[in-house]
Amino acid sequence: MDSGFYETSWDGAPQGRPAWIDRVSTQGMSCRVDAYRSGASSFTFAGAGQTGIINVNLAWQSVSPATRCDASNWNGEHLFVKVVKSGTMSIEQRGQTTTFGPGDIAVVDPLHTFNESFCEPTRVSILRMPKSALRERGLRHQFAAICCPNPASADVVAVRGFVLNLASLAGHASDALLARLGEQCLDLMDVLVNDRDGPATGRTSAATVLRAKQVIARRIGDPELSVVSLAAELNISISCLTRALKASGLSPMRHAWAMRVEHAAQLLARAPQGAIQDVAYQCGFASAAHFSRAFKERYGMTPREYAASHKTSRGGAARPNVNGSPDSAG
Repeated sequence: MDSGFYETSWDGAPQGRPAWIDRVSTQGMSCRVDAYRSGASSFTFAGAGQTGIINVNLAWQSVSPATRCDASNWNGEHLFVKVVKSGTMSIEQRGQTTTFGPGDIAVVDPLHTFNESFCEPTRVSILRMPKSALRERGLRHQFAAICCPNPASADVVAVRGFVLNLASLAGHASDALLARLGEQCLDLMDVLVNDRDGPATGRTSAATVLRAKQVIARRIGDPELSVVSLAAELNISISCLTRALKASGLSPMRHAWAMRVEHAAQLLARAPQGAIQDVAYQCGFASAAHFSRAFKERYGMTPREYAASHKTSRGGAARPNVNGSPDSAG
């Protein structure tokens, strides 16, 4: 996901109309501007991990995905969550037109062609979310028509506030923070997209797997992590946990050890000479010897050899151990 910030604008003057239409087309959208009226318009884009943040200010124009467009935005693999901040937005899709005012939310699936019209100055914040991320979370990710979450729901109002807060940080917060907030926003999308009356078994299992992975990642340095403690933290039975993970081809502790070794490799690539034992403990290994065996099984070399190879590739000469003693985890 591109995390760069992009911004473009048009002051609404007639002479700038062709250039504005061209700039919109670079985003895979066809733009039609009212022949008699126009207003200041702009849009910004920023990445938030897997999620894209788009803020638009449009007046007296309509936009739709270009009919012949290779842009990845419109290949049907994303959903667009649109929150109207001011003005009015009308969306026509599959013969039905829905109008949205301030505070309203529209979830649009571009798998079906749509057209948006703005007949007055209108500000909209949009999140572009990959369907793959929603599938991983067991969430609904395909819509035959526009999804309109209930704006009177307290939960919907809370998530709308989170979405708008994330959108307001585009171009201001760090890429790392935006990515974290983007992931949290994906986790909250069940409030907007799931059918509360539909079957819950599939999404419950997927949610269990996701939550288990998140806990394992957070406790990667905890040597006390076990299936028992993991199930207790998730407030589910051990059998429920193992069954959900097994359905996804995972074993709780095998996944934990794999994540620990991968995290150790990242640390070793930039660790100073003599820090191998520290890395072992940071990644939840009870002993340097266990760490060395697990690491060699995964990468085909010892932690010391791996660290040395990365120092060589960076062009830095290995420094001697200041204590004059060899590392204990060869």
